Amino acid sequence: MAVPSYRFDDFHLAPAARELWRGGKLIALPPKSFDCLAYLVEHRERAVGRDELISAVWGRTDVSDDLLAQTLLRARRAVGDTGNEQRAIRTVPRFGYRWVLPLEESVAPAVRADDPARSRVRAPKPSRIRIALALAVLLALVAIALAAWLLRRPTLPQANAGSGVLVLPVRHDGDGESAWLRLGAMDYVATQLRERAPLQVLPSEQTLLLVGKDTDPTDPGVLHRLKLATGAGYVLAPSASFERGDWSVLLDVYHDDGVRSFEARGANPLEAASIATDRFLASLGFAAHGNGSGGASQAVVQVKRIDAAMLAGDLDGARRLIDALPEPARHDPDVAVRIGQIAFRAGRLAEAAEAFRPLATSVALPPVRAQALMGLGAVAVRKGEFDEAEQRYMAAISVLAEANDAAPDLVGSAYSGRGVAQSARNRFDAALSDFGRARVELERAGDRTEAASVDVNLGLLEAGRGHYGEAVQAFDRAIAVFTRFGVRDHLAAALLGKSSALLALLDNTDALAASARAEELSAQLENPLLKRRIAAVRIASLLANGELDAAQAALDARSSIDAADADFDLLRARLLLERGDVAAAVRRATVALAQVPAASAAPNPGDAVQFAVTSTRRGGDVSLLERALERAEREGARDARVGLDLDLRLGRAQRLAARDDPGATQAFADALAEADRRGIPDAFVAAGIAYADHLVRHGQSEPAAAVAGRLAPYAGRDYRAAHAVAVLYRALGNSGLARDAEAQARRLAGQRDPAAPL
Repeated sequence: MAVPSYRFDDFHLAPAARELWRGGKLIALPPKSFDCLAYLVEHRERAVGRDELISAVWGRTDVSDDLLAQTLLRARRAVGDTGNEQRAIRTVPRFGYRWVLPLEESVAPAVRADDPARSRVRAPKPSRIRIALALAVLLALVAIALAAWLLRRPTLPQANAGSGVLVLPVRHDGDGESAWLRLGAMDYVATQLRERAPLQVLPSEQTLLLVGKDTDPTDPGVLHRLKLATGAGYVLAPSASFERGDWSVLLDVYHDDGVRSFEARGANPLEAASIATDRFLASLGFAAHGNGSGGASQAVVQVKRIDAAMLAGDLDGARRLIDALPEPARHDPDVAVRIGQIAFRAGRLAEAAEAFRPLATSVALPPVRAQALMGLGAVAVRKGEFDEAEQRYMAAISVLAEANDAAPDLVGSAYSGRGVAQSARNRFDAALSDFGRARVELERAGDRTEAASVDVNLGLLEAGRGHYGEAVQAFDRAIAVFTRFGVRDHLAAALLGKSSALLALLDNTDALAASARAEELSAQLENPLLKRRIAAVRIASLLANGELDAAQAALDARSSIDAADADFDLLRARLLLERGDVAAAVRRATVALAQVPAASAAPNPGDAVQFAVTSTRRGGDVSLLERALERAEREGARDARVGLDLDLRLGRAQRLAARDDPGATQAFADALAEADRRGIPDAFVAAGIAYADHLVRHGQSEPAAAVAGRLAPYAGRDYRAAHAVAVLYRALGNSGLARDAEAQARRLAGQRDPAAPL
């Protein structure tokens, strides 16, 4: 296949290799900026409409003008162009853009991936960028996302697109002794369907999120809602009754606009359910199971009773059922794995590991061994032992690969777990590959909420490496699914991740809305870490929008919960700084940094450096900056997962400036250039403000004006940028531009004083 490349001036653009060269130097360019550049070059014979370009590059149309402008600005700069000259990319008013610079196109045969002549030169991988709160969010989500597989059965679905089945809870009017039938027999029927036919059966956990106790499928409105929410072609409504010493199960199957019924009798309810399920499958053309006698043993009945309690969230009840079993039955692998699952869900990690460990090396069936290995992986993730977690998930993947009929949702969960461990260790390419495989397998299984959990992990990964636009897209996909199914904890975590990414993009208004939605859900959550992170990002969003009184109220509410919490102390310091009390802010931040670091309470070292940079510029004690840098450097050396290089660059530049070191100017310029190269608006604005302030203090008006021009595109949505641009233009004597920027600052100020120093 022919592979085109393009030469213009001294540039060489190779779209297939995703490389842009100038002379002999490879130019680093953000992915979306590269995509815009390549698309315009490839369609240079005509003008490309704004919406067409957005759709081609982002795959959607709801991209803001600011994001598009910034993406194109970096593409223009990469090829030596500017928005004023437009010698390469010309703006077509009220339409879009066009490539206008003459170029030469060359076509070469594609090089095979295994060809030894293939170029070994690759663009440098972007190093991990710190996103405020991201690691804590990741750890909170791991506890949620990895717990979901713990409800899985040893036998799981074989998927076939278009054959969706929803099994409703079993209707039964019996006494409390048989109340387990509602969920236990429902899950048993769903499991039988997965074992015996290539059908996508909605997981029981998701079914419970959609239906209430009194769901009536005979109501056309209810039936339509269920089919619309799940995409199921078949809705099964089982009912059970006990008559004359036998159990009877009636399976009403709603399909298209009709209903068919399949009835069977058996010695126990699961045996009757198995026979009725066989008859339904036979009507679809699938072979009958065994001799049609059902064959559900008393041991199977006991396991399904345990499952029913777990589905209902009654972990104590499930444990009592297990304790009531004879000693040999408790050592059965199907029961033993559930002992570990119950302990994990209850937070008893040592007990869970003790239960899983012998199963992981036993001769049990592959699904049970795989679940035990994943259980050990989940325990390791909870403890932050990511090397151990990766090894456990790799072993689970190997066990499932050896099985002839490995259930796709187990395979998907194993790859998702390994992806989390890879991401936590900065192995982003490997993590992306694992998450991609996980999504495919979970979609095959029809497990929509677990597939959405993979999107959350993808969002965290993209945010962790500075691709915040892509992170927001991934979070939005997950949010849509979690909203449909009403999965509150997953939804809150996805909104939390989105809020943090939006703050990094300076989409402060949207961050405020997303954090408000997460805060509403927080009251219904049990996970204390997740609730804490939601509160922190909510306060950060309020501060970014100038809602100082609301931020104060939120911090006051946390005082009784987090009396000695360094992370919230740093937020209190930020609030004092916003109110203009620099001395009090520095004292509060000093207290925060003096606290003993702890996983849940230590201030983010990058946040502390950024705060110290700002307070130092405003006359604060430079010793705070020294302490913040010392701690950040120590954290960075100890923990490779913490990406502090941008904050450290800026902090070191400010330290040089405080010492009147002549190297400060170049250090600020380097910090700004690196933030620009990585395309992170929040980091770019922070570096630009500090650099411009330094230039103005030293009377360097011309470079200060250039920095003001680079900050101006952000002045429409970020108060700091608008305030800084106004101050710069006023200092440079450009009153007209200063008035425009001051008007933007007043619009964005909220309860901040635009007349106060920044």
